[in-house]
Amino acid sequence: MQSSQSVFFEQMPLGQYIVARETPLYAQAVADVFGFHALQIGWSAHDLLEQCRIPYKHSLQLTASANASLLCESEFLPFAENSVDLVCMPHVLEQCADPQQTLREVFRVLVPEGTLVLTGISPASCLGMRARVGQFRQAGGFSRLFTAWRIRDWLSVLGFEVVRSGYLMHAFPFNDPDWLARQSCLERWGPRLCGMSGGIYFLIAKKRVLNIRLLKPDWKMLPLNPALQVRKGRSSIQKNGQKQLECADVESTMDRNVR
Repeated sequence: MQSSQSVFFEQMPLGQYIVARETPLYAQAVADVFGFHALQIGWSAHDLLEQCRIPYKHSLQLTASANASLLCESEFLPFAENSVDLVCMPHVLEQCADPQQTLREVFRVLVPEGTLVLTGISPASCLGMRARVGQFRQAGGFSRLFTAWRIRDWLSVLGFEVVRSGYLMHAFPFNDPDWLARQSCLERWGPRLCGMSGGIYFLIAKKRVLNIRLLKPDWKMLPLNPALQVRKGRSSIQKNGQKQLECADVESTMDRNVR
């Protein structure tokens, strides 16, 4: 798959056009994310974390690549729970065997309030139709295409909150650089006139975790009714009962004396 991905992203004009449209999006999305660890899954030939201010950056590739620092499957990420602050996933869900498991793994490794940025091809667009057939499909290695609404549902079930979304690439997917360059007006007016017609969707989501506050007992407050408190080793009920017994003894003694 590595050779086919290389053809898709580096040699095909349409692939280069897609990378050129998505790279500024990732650069803008990761610029204001802070933390300690950032993870990029896929696209090891392109540094999507270049504008990120996080000090420790990791590149994970699904196939063998010289530019990747890690090699593994996206369904089993080699990171501890709650250890990553940012995850970028360009077209990963379309190429992995189990996209739902991949999202579960991403949710596991992200810290609370961590950021997920992902992109995918919209199946209802012209680019989606092109991605299903021909050399473009073979070069991209796409197994299945998912709509943005389905990915939203999966993210919502896991506990993500989508904070920003949109569509890119409103030009027709011609595999010719000249024809792609002539469609600059579509890229300029497409988001304003018909935003959902874009061939690529992007989602920026936050991992939300409910804050659980442990309520500790306040030992300064009286836990019992004052009438039931123990005072000097004896409770007030015991004292009242003793007084009633003493009064009863006095009354019985007075009755005997009267008789």
